[in-house]
Parts: sequence; structure tokens; C-alpha cells
Amino acid sequence: MDSPARRLTRLLTGFLITLLIVLIFSYVDEGSFFREYWLAPASIAILSSLVMILFYAGRGRPHGEWFTDSWISREDEGEMRSRLENERKEASVRDLGSKWARMEMAHLEEKHSEE
Repeated sequence: MDSPARRLTRLLTGFLITLLIVLIFSYVDEGSFFREYWLAPASIAILSSLVMILFYAGRGRPHGEWFTDSWISREDEGEMRSRLENERKEASVRDLGSKWARMEMAHLEEKHSEE
């Protein structure tokens, strides 16, 4: 299973290749539309290539250490699913009262041990 960042990188790669081919064909055919508005597709191509480069640059780093991890996760889908399942179990409403009491007790013990 791929991570969402890998999927987005593949999508951006296909989009960038398609956009560049359209721009090249328009330039070769001397298209009238892109002659006037060439800046919009060119800037979109540059922006998408920059995002793609950012994702490639953070590829070898552990999850959570690259600044784009807050935008889109580089964590594999299986790991993400198990982590979210554990978080859901920890935050279940049924055990909320006892967990709150344990947290409050730990906080009070820390506070009183410092005094």
C-alpha cells in the first residue's frame, strides 16, 4: 500500500508531463490562446514541479521529520491505519471517565511531588 504522498507525487508527475506536452504543442503550432495566457499554465507547471521536488527531497527521512508531513502524510497506509485505530481505541467515549481520572491523578502526583 502506498502512502498518500506517493500517490500525490504520481498524480503530479502525470499532470506535469501532460501540461508540458500541451505547452510544447501550443508553442510549436503557435497557438493563439497560449500566446496571450502563457503565464498561467507555465506557473502551474512550475508550482507543481516544486511541490513534487519537495516530496522527493523528503522521501528518505522518517515520517514526521519533514515539513510537508503536516500537509500530506508520507506514512504507509497500513501503518497509518493501525496508528489511527489505536488512537481511536484510546479516545473511546466509554473509557473516557477512567482515563480522565488517571490523567488527573498523574498530574496531581507530579504537581505535589514537585512541592
